[in-house]
Amino acid sequence: MKKWTKKRKQEVVKNLTDEFKNSKINILGTFSNLKVSEMQKIRESVKEFGGNIMVLKNNLANIIFKNLSKDEVCKFISGPTFVVWSSKENENEIDIIKSILNCQKNFGKIEIKGGLLNGEIIEKSKIDEIGKLPGKKELQSMLILTLKMPTNRVVNAIKNPIIRVINVLNQIKNKKES
Repeated sequence: MKKWTKKRKQEVVKNLTDEFKNSKINILGTFSNLKVSEMQKIRESVKEFGGNIMVLKNNLANIIFKNLSKDEVCKFISGPTFVVWSSKENENEIDIIKSILNCQKNFGKIEIKGGLLNGEIIEKSKIDEIGKLPGKKELQSMLILTLKMPTNRVVNAIKNPIIRVINVLNQIKNKKES
């Protein structure tokens, strides 16, 4: 593996500073004994919801967050550090958080430390709470069901008396036939 030159490090810091600034979410964590295949699965699950994940040198991560004037985030940087951030304009932060928490549960080799959500610093406990919220698709289906419910009630209210009359007429018909 090639050694990073000072110029390359400056480029990475500049690019990631811009990406992190435009991202709604930045989650920091550590890992230990993570296989390449497991890291690839984590990358794929995060990417599915419009996120990216990158392992960073702690010095570079510190510089990036200081450039963003978020020095408090540096307390989450220790040991082998990875950063998860959103890369799309229409990303879903909750699904990204759920994805990384699910990977944490499945592999047990990563630990979420904290991060930024919409520019605010969040602790691990807050990330865990957010991970329990319903995702975007779940919320959309709940909304559709709620909007659809009054219409269903009206249809049932109209339909039920007619069905009762038909049932009564069928019972009378059956009694007359027998």
